Amino acid sequence: MARRFSSRRTALFLYVVLVGLPAVVFGALLFRQLTRDQQRLLAELPAECEDAAERLGESVAVRVLALLDGEAGRPFWEYRSWYYRNDLGPLQLSPSPLISGDPPPGIVGWFSFSVGARSGMPEIEVLRGDALPGPDPIAQRIRDLVAEVVAAPLIRDSIVAEDELLRAQQEEGYSVLEYPFVRTVVLNLSTGTLDECKAALRDRPGLASEEKEDGRDHHAIYVQPMLLRVIPREDQKYPSIIASRNIAIPKLEDQTQLPSCIDALERTVHLVQGFVIDSEWMFETMPTDVAERVLSLSPELVLADQEIPPNPDVTVAEVKVFERLSYVGHLSSDWPPDILRIKTDASSLRRDFRVQNSWFGGMAFILTISMMIGIRLLLSSIRASRIEAERTRNFVASVTHELRTPIAAVKLYGEMLHDGWVQGEEKRNEYLARIVSESDRLDGLVDRVLLRRKLFDQNHHPVPGDLNEEIRQQQEDLEMVGGRSIGDIRFDLSPGLPHVLVLQDGIHVIVQNLVENARKYAPVSVGAEGPAGEPILVRTRMSEKGHVLLEVLDRGPGIPEKDRTRVFEAFLRLGDESTRSTKGTGLGLHLVALQARAMRGKVRALPREGGGTVFQVQLKRATRA
Repeated sequence: MARRFSSRRTALFLYVVLVGLPAVVFGALLFRQLTRDQQRLLAELPAECEDAAERLGESVAVRVLALLDGEAGRPFWEYRSWYYRNDLGPLQLSPSPLISGDPPPGIVGWFSFSVGARSGMPEIEVLRGDALPGPDPIAQRIRDLVAEVVAAPLIRDSIVAEDELLRAQQEEGYSVLEYPFVRTVVLNLSTGTLDECKAALRDRPGLASEEKEDGRDHHAIYVQPMLLRVIPREDQKYPSIIASRNIAIPKLEDQTQLPSCIDALERTVHLVQGFVIDSEWMFETMPTDVAERVLSLSPELVLADQEIPPNPDVTVAEVKVFERLSYVGHLSSDWPPDILRIKTDASSLRRDFRVQNSWFGGMAFILTISMMIGIRLLLSSIRASRIEAERTRNFVASVTHELRTPIAAVKLYGEMLHDGWVQGEEKRNEYLARIVSESDRLDGLVDRVLLRRKLFDQNHHPVPGDLNEEIRQQQEDLEMVGGRSIGDIRFDLSPGLPHVLVLQDGIHVIVQNLVENARKYAPVSVGAEGPAGEPILVRTRMSEKGHVLLEVLDRGPGIPEKDRTRVFEAFLRLGDESTRSTKGTGLGLHLVALQARAMRGKVRALPREGGGTVFQVQLKRATRA
């Protein structure tokens, strides 16, 4: 017993050391690293939000600057419905690109006006692509906005006089853009008709000369870079945005070149040109498009009309678009509070962590269950090995006992006959009969072992048969014990049973072994009162579910519940073989189970009401007789 306990303890120790301990250590290290990674990601979330806002702000500012730079390169004469080209070819009017087609994304419309010496609000020309018939409310809103934000401050500050041109160039950030032809400048500032301009050019051929010395056929103009104005509006969701530039065109020094109908350069000309940016494009369409390329799923862009409910898990960062534009000198005055934001929600990250932890917990649970199953299988294997060893020991002991007794008897009776110790013919016949009986006993033991091997190794094909008839054919042999009937068995065969599947001698083996088992472990005291004298009952019947049953009932001590399924195992005999008084090898009930299975049936041991055991064999009904 101590050796068995030691073997089990050693096996468990090795299993835990080789399998359980590494799994626990690596699992703990993995969970620790997983927890650290989750904490690091949560700690980095605010910095990630700020970084995302920086990247989005930079990308949005680049788009806005690209729009401003693209319009800054447009020559001033394109801000007219019709203009004269900057060349010396045939004089003709060309339509402005600002009145053909729809404005590009981000631009509502263009505007242009001239600030002269005379007082009063200038006339503001608005260009918005293909004009629709009738009044244009959007163009009127552009005029009102430009008059309020751009024109009115210029008129109020009076920075348009000729003597202030030098100051404007030095202080207002003007730069020389290019030197167009004088003819291009004076024609695109003229209010004369095409015919008048053609006649004037015929009278002044010098304006069209390509051989002027010192480049005097060109005229320098001063252009200010595009300046962005952002005007918050209380009545609008988004502020208004205007991009404008100032253009200073000095007066022509050689007035003799000017035709009488073209007097635009007799004085310095101050033009204001620009465009109105679509606020919805600026604060919705374009940032959303940029965010799809710059940002991942988290963090995400939050627009002006989207509220962010208070949540400790939410981190918000403002997108500094206007601050970047102010650094490059493209923004006028103070910018309004940024209305583009970036948010990161730690709750989604925490939810992912919970899912991740759940997966880890599930894997740990599965691993734990697997280890428990492994331990159980290990213990079961050890137990099975121990049981098998015990069965082998019992089988060897029982076979040794079963073989030794008949062999000793045969040897004894044979020696007595050989040595002539037996006198009389009747005595010799009795000894010879005993030798034959003990030989039959040996032959039966061998037959049982061979029958078990045969039932295991061969495929069986049972055929329909009459159960009651099979039992009647062996009824007389079952009643006899030692060559005489002792009255310890009774038969109760229900008539009219359907045919069942049987093998040759299959029913005989089952009934014989069950009756022999009952006589061995539950012997009947013939003639005694009460259960002790009740004979062994062999009966057939139909169950309530329509199954054909063969049963052998005894009034023995019964079988413990835990052993009722084990009694049909091979070489199993309850108790210790060395101290058991009953004969046997542990194959009887096992052969019953094998025969029942070979005939497509099954057997079980049940407690009998009032004491004893019921061995019940359920047979498979035949489809045809």
